[in-house]
Amino acid sequence: MLIPVSQQKRGYAEQMSRSLPRTCCFPACVCLMRHTHRGEHDHADHVDGLPGVLRGRKIGAIETTTLDEPPEQAAFVRRQAAAARIPVVRAAAGERRRLGGLEWQLLWPPVTPGELPDNGPNDASVVLLVRTAGLTFLLLGDLEPPAQRQLLAAVPELPRVDVLKVAHHGSAYQDPVLLARLRPRLALISCGADNPYGHPAPRTVSALRAQGARVLRTDTDGSVAVVGDRADDLRATVVGSSM
Repeated sequence: MLIPVSQQKRGYAEQMSRSLPRTCCFPACVCLMRHTHRGEHDHADHVDGLPGVLRGRKIGAIETTTLDEPPEQAAFVRRQAAAARIPVVRAAAGERRRLGGLEWQLLWPPVTPGELPDNGPNDASVVLLVRTAGLTFLLLGDLEPPAQRQLLAAVPELPRVDVLKVAHHGSAYQDPVLLARLRPRLALISCGADNPYGHPAPRTVSALRAQGARVLRTDTDGSVAVVGDRADDLRATVVGSSM
């Protein structure tokens, strides 16, 4: 599973995508690329690496959010999909799928855009709860606190997770109740080095560490691969070195 790629360095994103193996030898294998598709939402920092992700791989479908914002990036995804003859489907909460030993549940967004908080396209991010090899992952996209709170209200049984892809590049805007519920063992933050937004926020990193999470961030640690084959075997490989 590949977690999103940046508009600043599309060539880098494509190069990294090509370097990823077509198969993984571990039951659990999740790759977080340096700031870096499964179309979380349509901002350039989540979709501009799509050509490299598609190249040389057999893709059954591209699943996107229910909100086509910004329009030019949504159109870019549709063009890439059409050129590769890959169907585009809409993600909606309640979907469950399984592929071999990997199963995932789509928790967000709601079925219709009208159910979203009036807080912009970040809150239309696709959120996935993934289980494999006894490990649990939650991928929060760019959700802001209003949608984070709605997510927790909609899924009150949300479990503690082993790995959390922290929302919105580790920005300062995190719902503390949601973080306390999740209490991840490993927190992954995707952000570009020297980005103008100050991501990740020091208070977000501190809050995660205070809950006992090991925090890895792509601006300082580089690309990350999380691997494991059982619940007590959770490992992260960073820019080629096991940590």
